[in-house]
Amino acid sequence: MMHIIVVGNSGTGKSILSEKIARITDYPLMHLDSVWHTTDYSDDAKLWFKQQQLLFMKQDNWIIDGNYSGTMDLRIPQADVIIWLKLNRYRSLVRVVKRSLMWRIDKGTRVGMADQFSEHLDRDYFDFLKVVLSYDEGRIHGLIEQYKKPDSQVIIINNNRVKKRLLKTIANL
Repeated sequence: MMHIIVVGNSGTGKSILSEKIARITDYPLMHLDSVWHTTDYSDDAKLWFKQQQLLFMKQDNWIIDGNYSGTMDLRIPQADVIIWLKLNRYRSLVRVVKRSLMWRIDKGTRVGMADQFSEHLDRDYFDFLKVVLSYDEGRIHGLIEQYKKPDSQVIIINNNRVKKRLLKTIANL
């Protein structure tokens, strides 16, 4: 059995990396964005979102990508491998804006996003960009340390070379 979570700030490439790992391993993959953005974001939706994760994690092998720190207490204790993508906040911000612009041209460019997701360049979007800039690595580190199993492996990816090495290692298993 192998349980993998991929976390990190928006725009760090969690969904793309998760897709690559899923293709190599043939493990089922849950993109949290594709689940969460099908909801109305209500309190009932938050409960449903947690339930969907718990149901998915009943499988022998799985990959879950997405930050959603409010449900990390469900995922981290189950994870054998925690892949944490760490990029400079400003680089993440540029990637988020680029991703948004590309999505406006071609809806298929957002890997792991719900089909009905709608993004507008409005106040909510600019508030989201502030969240990207204020991403709290310390909080994520604390959650990982608090909830991870003693034998869980934490892999920090901070550049493409490390990412390629990880994918090569997984492919050779």
